[in-house]
Amino acid sequence: MTTENVYRPLIELWLKKQQSPPIKKVVIFMDAKDAVSSFDGKTIFPKLLKEHGIEILDTISFQTGDIDYSAQITRAKALNPGGVVVSALYNEAGHAVAEIRKQGMKQPIVAGVGINDPRFIQIGGAATEGVLTGSDFFAANPEPKVAAWVSDYEKRYNQKPSNASAEMYDTLYLMRECIKGTGVDGTNVRADRIKLRDCWSSMKGSEAPLMGATSIDNNGDGTRIPAVLEVKGGNFVVAQ
Repeated sequence: MTTENVYRPLIELWLKKQQSPPIKKVVIFMDAKDAVSSFDGKTIFPKLLKEHGIEILDTISFQTGDIDYSAQITRAKALNPGGVVVSALYNEAGHAVAEIRKQGMKQPIVAGVGINDPRFIQIGGAATEGVLTGSDFFAANPEPKVAAWVSDYEKRYNQKPSNASAEMYDTLYLMRECIKGTGVDGTNVRADRIKLRDCWSSMKGSEAPLMGATSIDNNGDGTRIPAVLEVKGGNFVVAQ
């Protein structure tokens, strides 16, 4: 599933929740070293923000592994944006959000899919409260199949599953279904590859155990119904 499909409803709800005063200008913080975070920060978030007439005052970068974000936050604070966008993985985003709040910036924060990991909240602490993000999985989903999987994961690994863990699980599940459904048996590798390619490209509404109905569009991108999540009380919950 492309991040654009995840971020569109995320940005819409983020802006809707911030009506007084409305967000008109933002600063984007971006991990320039992480490929997905960099692409989202330079391409996807700007595109969606501009669709809503939001001005981007600056795009401020840092790199995976950085621990001191004071200079970047000071630079952003001087611009007095109405909102803050963070496109980074959970570790860097957690530190960045903590520094944002430490320097007294109270602007609403929206973040990319890279923060969808319980460790984002552990690292950022109370500063993460109210941060919005998008995902097609969240560990607190009360759906019985999801709850059972999360419980088993926690017993096995002594931690809550991340979005990446759930994505890999569902992807392997769907691949297994393609293998079973098309008769792939390893006797003809060339033919097996074609069977798997066609299974994925024609996928429409296939039920993945954790994230539900999954389809592949004409561009070869996965499509699902994403959830908008908010950090509340130290957990990711569905944003209202």
